[in-house]
Amino acid sequence: MTTDKGLKKAIKSQPAYRLPSNFTYRMMLQVREEAYARERREEFRLRLALVVFCVCALGGLFYYIIKVYGVALSRMWQALCQSLPSHDTFLFFLPISVSIVCLGVLYWWLDKRMRRYV
Repeated sequence: MTTDKGLKKAIKSQPAYRLPSNFTYRMMLQVREEAYARERREEFRLRLALVVFCVCALGGLFYYIIKVYGVALSRMWQALCQSLPSHDTFLFFLPISVSIVCLGVLYWWLDKRMRRYV
């Protein structure tokens, strides 16, 4: 009997606050969301590192190509500039080129839209 009284006294001395019935569900939901956010941050860091590495590698590649083949590329560029048609020719064909690109995009869009109905 004394143990029963002691247990009752210990229970009465506990705080009256009780956890909600869905506490474990909400806690696991928060844990899952935090793990997902941590995973996203890590993926972002890895992608950023990959982008920085690729930019540095391409920069190094361009530097090497210009250092080794710079004089030859310069000569080829000068020869290309002399052999290209005049500025007026480009301006003449510009509207035609833009309209061909626009018609191609329109054709692609219509074809994609018509496939949906077939």
